[in-house]
Amino acid sequence: MTFENELYGAMCNAYPTLTVRAFSHALGMSSGYWSSITAQQLPVSNAALINLSDHIEFRKVLAESESIQRKRLNDIQRMIAKEIVNRFALENESFEEVWDEVSTSLRQGIATDNSSYGAMPFVMSSY
Repeated sequence: MTFENELYGAMCNAYPTLTVRAFSHALGMSSGYWSSITAQQLPVSNAALINLSDHIEFRKVLAESESIQRKRLNDIQRMIAKEIVNRFALENESFEEVWDEVSTSLRQGIATDNSSYGAMPFVMSSY
């Protein structure tokens, strides 16, 4: 079973009345997105997976804190996170390379952010 089939099955398990159009919208795409990629046997895009994770995060707010629904949504988010990491690892051939690249980028971002802060400018005017 492919990741895409598992993902759709997990979403249908969490939301039994889910339609392919509603699933496409949850992915942040047009109504026919899911049907199109399924017919062409293409993977779900990374952007669509991130949109779905955001959609699920919103749905978790509406779910009760200890409910089965919330547990299912957490499981789907973990599934999405693992798939995205696996995709980046495959593109970069090793998890260590991915982690090195991410951590370097984060360190550079932190260094850049810290150096851009300073005293706030103010203007004194007399009337």
